[in-house]
Amino acid sequence: MKVIANKFSIGLSILIIFLYSNCFEFIFKNVILVPDLIFNMAVPILPKRKRTRGYMPKEEKIRVSNSIPDWFKQVVCGIMLSDGSIRMNGKQALLSIQQTHQELTQEIWKMCFQLNLVLSGIHIINRQNKKIVYSFQTLSLPFFTSLYNDWYKSIDNKNIKVLPLNLDFLFTPLAIAFLIMGDGSWDKSGSRIIIHLNNFTLIEVNRIQSILLSKFDISSYLVKTPHSDKDRGYVLKIPARDVGKVRALVSDHIYPTLKYKIGL
Repeated sequence: MKVIANKFSIGLSILIIFLYSNCFEFIFKNVILVPDLIFNMAVPILPKRKRTRGYMPKEEKIRVSNSIPDWFKQVVCGIMLSDGSIRMNGKQALLSIQQTHQELTQEIWKMCFQLNLVLSGIHIINRQNKKIVYSFQTLSLPFFTSLYNDWYKSIDNKNIKVLPLNLDFLFTPLAIAFLIMGDGSWDKSGSRIIIHLNNFTLIEVNRIQSILLSKFDISSYLVKTPHSDKDRGYVLKIPARDVGKVRALVSDHIYPTLKYKIGL
């Protein structure tokens, strides 16, 4: 019976990927956007196995990349400021998402699906004595290659994440919301919002702090986390007096199960 059950599980997973892939093929051939109904669809969550991102013709990759709206670029900005990553995969780059929060991963996946950026579902990574990780990768596209060049710099033969030159433009309420959902936390004792920016240098974190103040009139202060890298490891704390401003900016973009990160 176990053998039959396992075969059924594997077959079901393959069927899900097949159906989603064929859905994309229909979309590509008819040059239409995925309808809003997609946001009510169940997201395929699969056991950890070899990834299958599917295939998209080169011409279609160019068309898809050129049609990505500005709002998604802002979403990616927030994701990259937290713990998202972009990496090269052959000649083009892809976006990689690994989150312990299921709803956030699912909603990002749905956006990517709507924009024809994914052909596979979400994978579960079980780690011993640690939280479950929900993970997926997009297709390799010129769009992400362009972002890779903006967000990474070769330093000592290592590709290090840096802030893009156009951060002032990308750093919108939508981007801030995804930053907080990804790497924010609520300090109940001090009624403060804490944003963990451990991957960035002091100069870079000061730049984020400056944009928050000049663009949104939100004050903050920095704290160096103990035992962190000497050049990185900073958290940005927004005091109680400015929490209301943050809520007014981002609450409409924060998913219900993550409202606690802004004290709601």
